[in-house]
Amino acid sequence: MNARIKLSARAALTGSQGRVVPTAAVMITLFLFFTFCNGILDFYSVNETIIFAVSAGALILSVISASALRLSLQKKLLMLASNVRIFKGKGIGFSGAAKSFVLTVYLFGLKLFWLSVFEALPLLGGMILYFQIKKEPMSVRAVCAFSAGIAALALIGFVFYSVFIQRYSKSLFYLACYRNFSPADAIRESVRKTQGICGDILLFKLGFLPWFLLCIGILPALYVIPYYKQSLTCLFLSR
Repeated sequence: MNARIKLSARAALTGSQGRVVPTAAVMITLFLFFTFCNGILDFYSVNETIIFAVSAGALILSVISASALRLSLQKKLLMLASNVRIFKGKGIGFSGAAKSFVLTVYLFGLKLFWLSVFEALPLLGGMILYFQIKKEPMSVRAVCAFSAGIAALALIGFVFYSVFIQRYSKSLFYLACYRNFSPADAIRESVRKTQGICGDILLFKLGFLPWFLLCIGILPALYVIPYYKQSLTCLFLSR
């Protein structure tokens, strides 16, 4: 099943790299640019207020631009997967860019909230260990055993969290599919349509880990990102 979906993704991209690679290239370039700007400020002795203002501005601009580009790329990939080759007049517009930005912020808040929920127990254990050590000395063996337990709980929590948040994975897909959808509508539809398949979606994504390792070289990302996104689009269309 997954092999057939990936084959469909490669077929959809064949001869259409010129449609999607430029968008992916702009996304990568913006990421590197904003990272470079923050690195320059850290390298030179600059006033902390200026660093904070520039970093905050760069973060906001990067989120706004990345959100718009992600929605634009998703629309193009959706048309390729549906065998629609006409791209003229298919831009996202200001409304689409605004919705994509709101969706990004909304999803960030939701994922941060659920991360705190799933990691609450190990966080509480870490706090107890910290204050216990501060109150009175503990043996190295006891500290190691307690720390190992906390690490195990944190890992288990992160696994369950990773599966749980796949319920939001179709949000951008639905925002690209339906022009009249609001960010909240896209999230609700994603949650409804991913019931019982969150684990399958995560396993599908994990299959791309070797490809993501190639992105360390940056240039392979121009192929990997469109291929990964196209594969997810084909997966969502098949469900």
